[in-house]
Amino acid sequence: MKTVVVLSMPRSGSSLLAGILHRLGIWMGEEEDLIIGKHLNNYGCYENQSFIALNENILFQTKRLVDHSRRLNEDDGLVESVVKNYEGRIKNLIRDNERELWGFKNPTIIYILPYFYYHLTNPYYIRLNRNADSIAHSFLKTARLQNWWPELQHEFSYFTVSARIKIIFLFLKLLITKGNLFKSHSFQKKVAEDGYKRIDKFIRDKRYMTINFEDLLYNSRKIIQEIIAFLEISPTFEQTQDVLSFIDPDLISY
Repeated sequence: MKTVVVLSMPRSGSSLLAGILHRLGIWMGEEEDLIIGKHLNNYGCYENQSFIALNENILFQTKRLVDHSRRLNEDDGLVESVVKNYEGRIKNLIRDNERELWGFKNPTIIYILPYFYYHLTNPYYIRLNRNADSIAHSFLKTARLQNWWPELQHEFSYFTVSARIKIIFLFLKLLITKGNLFKSHSFQKKVAEDGYKRIDKFIRDKRYMTINFEDLLYNSRKIIQEIIAFLEISPTFEQTQDVLSFIDPDLISY
């Protein structure tokens, strides 16, 4: 068994990479899950919704879901404690999704992964890198007012009614006390840089490869072969051609 975990930051191209892995034969989740999130990506976000729901609820309970500034803080024990409370659910979730060749991606999984990664069987980590300025620019594009309603609908699907009400309250409180951090380029850049430091710290003693987003778009054949070699898999010619057809260089505009 191999478990493929994509480590990245939001707006760094992780949906593209997850779509590629899916086409190479890695089970990334149920088909109906993978196409969810078309308001953010034309083909969907390629995310296992069970893992997303788990991660979002843990971030909510650790006050890091709405207030992104808290993601810059070192864990004071709260994240570890909440993850520990979810440990039984995490173990069951992993076992329910395991396949001979499977994986998952979530752009904010790095905030909780250090506290449960040891439950993963034979993990292969892929670090997807993108320039922090580009991430911030892309984030501000998706944070436009016209995207708020579909994003709220998407996000609220993971929570109970009472939690949704609390999220709205926390969001309004954040706007009043700290301003609209979702529209601050410098702040979003700082969050991305901090997130990559967390990823680098986590993977330094683990099996991993690093991919640059721009290389994935413009040097696709070489990067695809590197992924295949790293994962030690043997996709068919049709699968690799499907991958190359899926990659859209126009995505760089995001």
